[in-house]
Amino acid sequence: MSYAELQVTTHFSFLRGASSPKELFVAAANLGIGALGIVDRNSVAGMVQAWEAAKTTGIRLVPGCRLDLASGESLLVYPQDRQAWSRLTRLLSSGRPQQQVDGKWLGKSECILDWEDVAAHSEGLIASLVADEADEKTAGALGRLRDIFGDRSYCAVSYRRRPGDRARIDRLDRMARAAGGQAARRGRRALPFTRSADAPGCRHRHP
Repeated sequence: MSYAELQVTTHFSFLRGASSPKELFVAAANLGIGALGIVDRNSVAGMVQAWEAAKTTGIRLVPGCRLDLASGESLLVYPQDRQAWSRLTRLLSSGRPQQQVDGKWLGKSECILDWEDVAAHSEGLIASLVADEADEKTAGALGRLRDIFGDRSYCAVSYRRRPGDRARIDRLDRMARAAGGQAARRGRRALPFTRSADAPGCRHRHP
């Protein structure tokens, strides 16, 4: 099984990412990582550079986006085809309405999205809830994710490298499976609600 890092943030995520797409793909090639999932926050601005870097290095690009919702949840979404990619870009545009003051356009605002926006553009997207603790909020979000995305639902869990990590991840694993989705692990680790992924990052394996 080859390893893939499925939650990678570039410097297009302001104050979050530090490296350019080119630097990240070169590093992946040096480390023997077969694929990178680029998921900048509420943006796909770095995807052109990522595409060029993928072609240069031979590392597979998994295009996606991290959606930070107004209600506090975060989703990693990956389009399965061109139509789904178009829906994702329309979703991001809908969350950044242009502002007009005194007849002058001020440019696009902060991207603000909610679950209803995501549901309206969900066709063809694979989605993974970024989860931290197995609490009531996570359980509710997993149920909502399942309702919207069905068997394209995952729960992404990260290793913190702290005591109690394994027990915390096991609790999230049970919660994800109980929600009827896929169980994935990342490390930064994913739990697809019926599949799993091990990482830092996400690599998925199927039982």
